[in-house]
Amino acid sequence: MNNSFLGRGWGFPPQFTSPDSGPDMEDGETLVKQAISIALNTLKGERPYWSELGSGLSNFVFEDVSESALVTLKQEVSAVLLNYEPRIILEDISFDMSDVYEGALLIELTYLIRKTNSRSNMVFPFYLAEQSV
Repeated sequence: MNNSFLGRGWGFPPQFTSPDSGPDMEDGETLVKQAISIALNTLKGERPYWSELGSGLSNFVFEDVSESALVTLKQEVSAVLLNYEPRIILEDISFDMSDVYEGALLIELTYLIRKTNSRSNMVFPFYLAEQSV
């Protein structure tokens, strides 16, 4: 099946195998997963040439893990993916709170890739306290 509509681009984070070969490239579902991660990790206004790209997830870093905060967080993730990742249909967002006392909330995304009807999921780690990954 031809997945050219999913695109081909630099892998993220950018890596160079050799100076002659250029950046490592990704395509298909891998590129979609990387685009989702970039959209959620980018702060609004952070990119000078695409300033509207990004999420407000950083606003939740020191929030209590209450039901209302989780609903608002779910709305934020949903809005970001609806606006910036047109290749997918977001089916579900759930939370794994098993590491919440260690400062991590896992956001579990279930989505369908348009045109291929390929169902996929990914876990996006969201750190509730400022930590380096």
